[in-house]
Amino acid sequence: MSGNPLRVSVLADSHGHLCDETMDLLSDADLILHAGDIGGESILNRLRAMAPVVAVVGNGDPDLARRYPWEQRVEIAGARLLLCHWYDNWGRVHPKVEREIGEWDPHVLIYGHTHVADNSRRNGRLYFNPGYSGPPGLGRPRSVGRLLVGGEKVSSEIFTLTG
Repeated sequence: MSGNPLRVSVLADSHGHLCDETMDLLSDADLILHAGDIGGESILNRLRAMAPVVAVVGNGDPDLARRYPWEQRVEIAGARLLLCHWYDNWGRVHPKVEREIGEWDPHVLIYGHTHVADNSRRNGRLYFNPGYSGPPGLGRPRSVGRLLVGGEKVSSEIFTLTG
């Protein structure tokens, strides 16, 4: 790919909440990915006002389950990204997602569910959970993420939310 890498903003577990700080961090995105537990179509509409959005549902999205998939293959700028909500449930790996990984061999696995950020590389693959971006005051760190994608080269960063 020639030119600048694509800026892909990533969030998960918003649970119906988008604060100003989150919106500011996502504002320069070329694409926004939401890894489930969205909290309603209104959240996706607010994100769509900034950039195209690809979303999957989580276990907390029963009202969206007929409109959005549980897993989504996303190919951008030469990189394969697998977007899901439930990959790792505190050491219990989802077998369907494992099959998708085996079939498609993504460069990046993006997931949510645990409310814990993960930005690690294992066996040549980036495992990326942007963390919990939902309502503050629950005693959890809050964060969102960003990927810079240019060909098969993907760099990643987690941003801690202060509010």
